[in-house]
Amino acid sequence: MPNHFLKPVELAFRRAFLRGFGLLCKTKKSTASIPPEELLARFGPSPSILLLRQDRLGDVIMSSFVLRALRERFPASRIALLLGKNNVGIVPLLPTDCDLFIYSKNLSKDIGMLRSLRKRRFDIAIDLTDKASVTSTILLGASGAQCKIGVDKENAPVYDITVQHLDMEQYHVARRNAELLRSLGFDPDALDLRPELNLLANPINGRVGFNVSARVPARCAPSKASAEIARGLVEMGCSEVVIFVAPDDHERGREIVDSVHDERVHLAPLVRSFAEFAEQVASCEYLITTDTSTTQIAAAAGVPALVLFTPTPGEHLWTPVGIPFEPYTQYPTLAALEPQPVLELFKQLMVRSAPTVSVKPIAAQ
Repeated sequence: MPNHFLKPVELAFRRAFLRGFGLLCKTKKSTASIPPEELLARFGPSPSILLLRQDRLGDVIMSSFVLRALRERFPASRIALLLGKNNVGIVPLLPTDCDLFIYSKNLSKDIGMLRSLRKRRFDIAIDLTDKASVTSTILLGASGAQCKIGVDKENAPVYDITVQHLDMEQYHVARRNAELLRSLGFDPDALDLRPELNLLANPINGRVGFNVSARVPARCAPSKASAEIARGLVEMGCSEVVIFVAPDDHERGREIVDSVHDERVHLAPLVRSFAEFAEQVASCEYLITTDTSTTQIAAAAGVPALVLFTPTPGEHLWTPVGIPFEPYTQYPTLAALEPQPVLELFKQLMVRSAPTVSVKPIAAQ
């Protein structure tokens, strides 16, 4: 059955499940107004904390500042991160040590994982998703954590403490994530929201990375326009243009490179892991990308980026935090991408990013 028929069924099931769960929990006492000092007094100065982030790579990179902030505030705490099979590749890049649990969508493995999770008897569990999630609801319910914190949304009955659901169009996703830390005594507006990854590569002068692939086909840069942009970059004086493509998009990447006919434009070498790909991105002086997870790698690496967006109606753009960037937006797809406006924006990006000064804290833009 086509995906466009399955999606409404999936959404209807999710709504029904969450409504039913809410009815089961309707008598649950809300502690949404509990002061942070009272919560911390309950668990002591070093509470054990579980973070749920089992969605996608871009999500976990974007919220890496939460892990950093918690470790700085609670250096002696046991902190754990629950990831999913879609984002487990981030593990080698995590900015600080933490325990790991993996939701694999394999029943026998996940039962074992949840048993192990419950044995740890976490004081606090924080659900970092700000959209209603059946998966998060089940995982939190099975976690055994004494206090569960989340955004006030459809599955709010599973939480012991809820925080305000900030307007998704007005507020950057990083700032919405930061709101969850208010319950632990943080001032979200004073936090440094930049993502952080354990990256070793240094930028190579004159190298421009151009990521033309994306998880969603509508966000992929068309081949002809991509080739013209790559050609324009070398004509502009860039010494090297590295074309990044997804593994299943390799043939199209080769076609783009071949059509430019310039040895300064080449495909990125094939890698075995997401961590190796992130190091490739970090080696660039500039990045042009259509993909949000690659955008967040650039932010963590301090690489100025030109981001090609197909906006999601009603939601703030996933712009990179803490680096110079230029947004190019086109709706509903990038199929009609015009090279010249992109090249003009790239010129602006070079002007903006030379020199750059890092100032903390940095708010999401």
